[in-house]
Amino acid sequence: MSSTKTPLRLKSGLAALVVAAAITGLAMVPAHAASELDQMAALAKSQNGNGPCANGGYDDNVNQSNSCDGHGGQSQAWCADFVGWVWSHYNVTGMSTLNDGAASFYEYGVKYGTKSSTPHVGDAVVYGYSNGYAQHVAMVTAVSGDVVTITGGNQGHSTNPEGMVSTYSTTSYRVGQAPWGQTISAYISPKLQAATPPKVSLSGIGATASGVANLSASTTAGTYPVASVQYYVDGKPVGSKLTKAPYGYAFDTSRVPDGKHIVSVEATDTNGNTGTSRAQVITSNGEATSTFQADFNGDGKADVGVMYDYGQEDSGFHTGLWTFISNGSGFNAPVKVWDNVASGAGSWNWDRSKVTTGDFNGDGKSDIGVLYNNGQDADGTNHTALWTFTSTGSGFSAPVKKWDSSSSWNWNRSKLTSGDFDGDGKTDVGVFYNNGQQADGTNLSALWTFTSTGSGFSAPVKKWDNDDRTTGSWNWDRSKVVAGDFTGDGKADVGVLYDNGQQTDGKNITALWTLTSTGTGFSGPVKKWDNDDRTTGSWNWDRSKVTVGDYNGDGKADVGVLYDNGQTEDSRNVSALWTFSSTGSGFNGPTKKWDSGSDSWNSKTSKLTSGDFNGDGKTDVGVLYGYGQQDDGTNRTGLWKFSSTGSDFNNPALTWDSANSSSWNWDASKLA
Repeated sequence: MSSTKTPLRLKSGLAALVVAAAITGLAMVPAHAASELDQMAALAKSQNGNGPCANGGYDDNVNQSNSCDGHGGQSQAWCADFVGWVWSHYNVTGMSTLNDGAASFYEYGVKYGTKSSTPHVGDAVVYGYSNGYAQHVAMVTAVSGDVVTITGGNQGHSTNPEGMVSTYSTTSYRVGQAPWGQTISAYISPKLQAATPPKVSLSGIGATASGVANLSASTTAGTYPVASVQYYVDGKPVGSKLTKAPYGYAFDTSRVPDGKHIVSVEATDTNGNTGTSRAQVITSNGEATSTFQADFNGDGKADVGVMYDYGQEDSGFHTGLWTFISNGSGFNAPVKVWDNVASGAGSWNWDRSKVTTGDFNGDGKSDIGVLYNNGQDADGTNHTALWTFTSTGSGFSAPVKKWDSSSSWNWNRSKLTSGDFDGDGKTDVGVFYNNGQQADGTNLSALWTFTSTGSGFSAPVKKWDNDDRTTGSWNWDRSKVVAGDFTGDGKADVGVLYDNGQQTDGKNITALWTLTSTGTGFSGPVKKWDNDDRTTGSWNWDRSKVTVGDYNGDGKADVGVLYDNGQTEDSRNVSALWTFSSTGSGFNGPTKKWDSGSDSWNSKTSKLTSGDFNGDGKTDVGVLYGYGQQDDGTNRTGLWKFSSTGSDFNNPALTWDSANSSSWNWDASKLA
C-alpha cells in the first residue's frame, strides 16, 4: 500500500511567479514578489542540518500537525510540515488547503492555478503524485542556468541518512525526471497576497470533543470586506461556504475516526485574500473495536459486517447494511442485507449509530446491535435507544428496538462493546459511560451492561463506577474499551487501554486495565500492564488501535494493537501489529507480530476487527483499508486479513478490493 501526506499552505497574489530567467528567458516578476520569494528560500536554507524538532517543530499553525507531533521527539513524516512552515511566514493565500501530506501541495496548485512544469524560487516541488497521494515535497531555493537547487526536510540522501533539512542541486529538474529516485510530478507556486488579509477566530471546540461541536467564527476585515467563511477538518472543506454572519457550523465529530484532528476556519475577502485560524482536537465517540467472532451464518467462520452511509436524501437519511461472508480462504463479495429506504423503514441516520455484534439470542448466529442517538429535548434530556438486527442465517430481520432510555441517556458519552458477561451463552451489551468531571477535577466514568434475555435486553444496570473514593479519577476520553474472556472462565471481561499522558522527558505512558466479570458484576479495575517498566520504551495511546481475539487458540482472549509508527523520509507509512497474550491472571508484555517493513501501511486509514475467519480455532485480524479517492473520482477500499498461525500472523492478504467492482467510501463505513 502506498500512502503519503498532504502539504502545507500557500500565499495568494501573483498568477505566475517567473523567477527562473535562465531557464525560461523571462524575468517579469515584480520586485517585491521576487524579494519575498528570495526571503522564503533564505529561510528554508537557514534550517539546513536541523531535525524535525528545531524551532519547537515545523508547523504552519493552520492544518498541519507539528513535525515533532508530541511523540517524545519521534517525528511524523515532516516534509510537508517543513515546506508549509516556510510558506506560513509570508502572506500566502489558501493555507487551509494544506495538511501533513505532500499531496496537499499538488492539490493546492490545482485549486489556485499555480501548478507548473517550470521551477521557480519558492515553489513546492512534489514527487510521485498519484490518486491523492505523493511521495515527497521540498522547496525550490535557487534557479541558475540549468541547475535547480532544492531544500527539504525528512529527505534521504547518501550524505544525509538521518533525513535532516538538506539542500541539493541537480540538472535533472524536469517533470518526469527522478534526480534522487522519486519522480518529479509538478512545481507548485505559492500564491502571494499583496493586500492585508481578513482575520478570523474559531470557537466552539475544546481539546477533546464528542458528538456535535457547534463551531462559530468571528471575522475582521483587512484591506477588503469579508466575502465568505469556510470550515475545514484535516485540510478538507466541510459544510457549505458561509456568506453572511453568524458563521456557524455543526461539526459532527462521529464523522471522523476517534483520535487527533485539526479543525480550521478560513475567511476570504472580496478580492480572494484569505486568513485562517485553527484548533487541534481529540475526538472520542466510542468506536466499537472490540467485537470478534461475528459469525452471521453460523458456519463456524467469522464474517465482517459494514453499516454504510449513503447520506441525506429528500426522504431522509439513507443507510445500508452489508456483509462480507467468509469462505475460509477469503471473503465473498459484499452483499447488501438491509437498506432503510428499500425496506420502507423510514429515515436511519448513520451518524447517530454506534454498532456492535454478538449472538444476542443464543442461536449460534451473530446479530448486529446499534446504539442510536434520538437527540435532545429542549430541557436538555438526551434520548438513546438500543436496536438489534437479528440474523436469519442468510440475512437479517428488520431492526427492532429493544430498549429506549426512560431517563436522560447521553449517546455522545457512551462507548459501546459486547460480550457474554454472565456466561449464559447469549451476548450482552456493555457501555462505558462518561459521567463528566467534578469541581475538584476528578473525572468520573461508569460501566453499564444490558443483559440479554434471548428475546430482548434487561434495562441497563451500572456494574462499576470510579466514584468510590478508592479508584481515583478515571478519564473516559483517555479510555479505549474492549471485551473478551481474558481469564478463560467462559465469561467476558472488559479491558481498557488507558492513556497516562506524557512525562517531562517526552515519554508516553500507556496502561492496560481489566474489569473481570464475576457473572453478576465486575471486580474493580486492575492494572495488568503499563510501559513504565524501563524496558518497553515510549508507548503512545494516540497511535494505538485496539481489538480482541484468541490469537493463539488457548481459550483465553488476548489484546491486539495496530500501532502507527509514523512515516519514513520517503513518505512510507509504517505500522506494526502487536499482541498482549493472556496468561489467565494477566498479560504478557506486548510482542510485535508484524510490521509493514519496506511496504507502506497507513494505520490512520485502517478500521480494525478480529475473528476466526478460516474456522481453525485461532482468531485472525481483519482491516478495512481506505485508499482514498482515485483520479477518476471513485473511492477505493480494501479488506485485508492477517491469518493467525498460533504463534504469529501471516503477512496480510488482500481478500477484497472495491477497485475491481465499484466505488466504496471507507469514510462512510462502520465495521460491525
